[in-house]
Amino acid sequence: MKDQKSVTVDPYRLEEFCSRVLVAAGLPQTEAVVVAESLVAADLCGVGSHGVSRISDYLGRLDDGLIERRTRLEIVSETSTTALLDAGNGWGQVASARAVELAIGKAREHGSAWVGVRNSNHNGTGRYWVSRIAEAGMVGIAATNGSPVMAPFGSREPSLGTNPIAMGAPTRSGAPVVLDMATSSQARGKILLAAKNGEPIPEGWALTADGAPTTDAKQAWDGVLLPMAGPKGSGLAMMIDVLAGVLTGARFGAHMPRMYADPEPQRLGHFFAAVDIAAMTPMEEFLDRMHMREHETRDSAPAEGFTEVLMPGDVENRRASHRASAGIRLSPAIHEELLTTARRYGVHQMLAV
Repeated sequence: MKDQKSVTVDPYRLEEFCSRVLVAAGLPQTEAVVVAESLVAADLCGVGSHGVSRISDYLGRLDDGLIERRTRLEIVSETSTTALLDAGNGWGQVASARAVELAIGKAREHGSAWVGVRNSNHNGTGRYWVSRIAEAGMVGIAATNGSPVMAPFGSREPSLGTNPIAMGAPTRSGAPVVLDMATSSQARGKILLAAKNGEPIPEGWALTADGAPTTDAKQAWDGVLLPMAGPKGSGLAMMIDVLAGVLTGARFGAHMPRMYADPEPQRLGHFFAAVDIAAMTPMEEFLDRMHMREHETRDSAPAEGFTEVLMPGDVENRRASHRASAGIRLSPAIHEELLTTARRYGVHQMLAV
């Protein structure tokens, strides 16, 4: 899709629109706001694969009885520095918000905390959750497992999710340094977005169901993803499955239903960690050292073919700053899908500014 054909939407208007649709679909207002905020935050950063394009998919699963309308969280176990939540097949964003809140509170009191979630669903970007932890003056880690769509290194059978992991830390500028990545060659949501927009994908992202390389997004969607960096991505995905799935009591590996193919709840898992910086070093000293670390990177000489050297999250932070005032651009396909979904729930509201 060409950029000039896209539709520009004010982010606050988009967030309010998504909240209204979710409430009309049966979510409590407070939970709808949590979900909408996380999705729009992804679009602000340019991560459209995890943004408002997910609304219709989420609500399709809701209508099929695969996600509960209300998220009823239960604390399964708890210590001073750990907790395990059961999301009751509710919304991943709602469960993650509570898990992060718990992790921050426990880390504030005891220096660090680890919180797991089971029986959950897709929770958006890891960036959103570790940014919350960083805003609290802490270093954060977030990981989640997912449907078996990626083959372990050396295999042609998918038994791993894309199993993303994110890490974040505060900086003096206010914008956190954030690494957020899938352990596959690319996040599967990017393939879904390309398929919705009728766009091809780069070579090396995926194989067809028959094991042949493909640039066709729809064939890739029905095929197999490849791990990033071969055995490294495969091994990292495996350990995330251990933390988010095996350890928490969530489904894992080939035992997890595929989000878009199997008519049963996923019941996946998340894992969050928070380390209170003040428990280890004075905050001002940490920020000074982070400032030094950032500038050592950004001031380094670019290699051939590059104009600058960036810290993790720089690109997303720039996009968010620009789009907060300029607006979020939606492809015609996603814009129409949002309006169609809204009308299905009796919400008749225009989006374009």
